[in-house]
Amino acid sequence: MRMLEATDTLEGAIKTLAAGSVGAASVLGRIVDEPFAGLMILLDLERLGLRGEQIWRLYRDVHGMNLNGFIGHVKTQAARVDRFF
Repeated sequence: MRMLEATDTLEGAIKTLAAGSVGAASVLGRIVDEPFAGLMILLDLERLGLRGEQIWRLYRDVHGMNLNGFIGHVKTQAARVDRFF
């Protein structure tokens, strides 16, 4: 699995995290509508190790396609991971 790199563009980061999933790419594209905040969420997804279909299913199935709920979930989980490191 390719990791995000400091030299990645937003487009490159989306491509990496989407891992071929059109649904995930769509969600990630919506997230980066606000570039700085969006980048932080992409980094949180990276920290959590979520890719492709995992992102899409979390958004669609767990959060009923509610972007704010999805983002809140990702932020909460990433904060929990950060406490251990």
